Amino acid sequence: MRNFQIFVFLFLYLAALQTPFAQDTTLWRLPEGSEAPFGRTAINAAVFSPDGTRLAAATANGILLYDTYTGEELAMLPASMDTVTALAFSPDNQTLASAGVDATLHLWNIYTGEHTTDFTGHAYPIVSLAFSPDGQTLASGSFREIRLSDLSTKQPIHTTVPRGHRDMVTTLVFSPDSKILASTSFYGTVRLWDVETGQPRHSLAAHTDAITALAFAPDSQTLATGGYWSPDTESTIRIWDIHTGQLLKTFETYTDPVFALAFSPEPDSIYGNTLVSAGWDNTIRLWNPQTAELQGTFKSDTAPILAVAFLQEPSSVAADTLAGASLDGTIQLWSLTSVSKPWDVNADGVVNILDLTFVASRFGESSPDLNGDGIVNILDLVRIAQHIEE
Repeated sequence: MRNFQIFVFLFLYLAALQTPFAQDTTLWRLPEGSEAPFGRTAINAAVFSPDGTRLAAATANGILLYDTYTGEELAMLPASMDTVTALAFSPDNQTLASAGVDATLHLWNIYTGEHTTDFTGHAYPIVSLAFSPDGQTLASGSFREIRLSDLSTKQPIHTTVPRGHRDMVTTLVFSPDSKILASTSFYGTVRLWDVETGQPRHSLAAHTDAITALAFAPDSQTLATGGYWSPDTESTIRIWDIHTGQLLKTFETYTDPVFALAFSPEPDSIYGNTLVSAGWDNTIRLWNPQTAELQGTFKSDTAPILAVAFLQEPSSVAADTLAGASLDGTIQLWSLTSVSKPWDVNADGVVNILDLTFVASRFGESSPDLNGDGIVNILDLVRIAQHIEE
């Protein structure tokens, strides 16, 4: 769903990678034979299925399909990594779309590996793809152009070819209600389109550099944007009202390039109301999208993370699992019950009086009742603050 050509620059990063290991995670590796020049497995594009249970990755051997839970290779589709620049799963998890330098859309049955349909019409390489959640439309982005293909008739929708970007359309995503299509280019602008009419709704000057990740909230009311870089320490994550075009939240001090964003499936799900970001610094961060407050982190010792997904299917592995796919071909699973929370100081998974005790011990105190009034409360935190000032 997003352009991964920009990650060509990241291959230099592979030379400095250590042996991948991440505590409290399940880790899978792509098989040997898809090696980068520095001895690491490399992928040019990666995308999880909507339910998170499948991963498609464009490698030197072809497009490989994996079971996210087990790391088992399910199929290999004959397409070269050098020619595949975009991948997308259909909302029913049955079909994979691939596209690239031949300017042709290819549809595959992920269970049989059969090549089912092609769509043509673009004059330039396709670098972004997105299925509408209702399964009716496939959007593809190329140089200054977005084409919408009708999946019921297997024909392009010639009457709606949105134009407006000055360069390659690098990222595409539909709102969950399938009414709005968001698109980006290298110039830091997000355009919102009415899917039915193909007419523009808003143009958001979202970032000062390329936008590499988009995600709609489950209610289709807000959009999260992630930028590639942040000149002058500008934040790389922002939240927008898609109806007014108003900037709602800026994630202060977050300036690392963001390659993947994902909202939890529903606010009342086991994940709560969460926005996940991942990218250059090998770290997955969990945010409250209303307050922009950091809720927790997962640190990976692999390469930059290209794709993330919440697993929504019941599994013997875990029912509260987050999956990530890295540039070096690593698939990792994290249990959200083990997330590292900024305020969980002693990292025991619970925020309680023991965290205050831990902090107090660092200041030479044996008890969290620092002011000796017989009660552990906010006044003890004031004493800690006074210590810090001293």
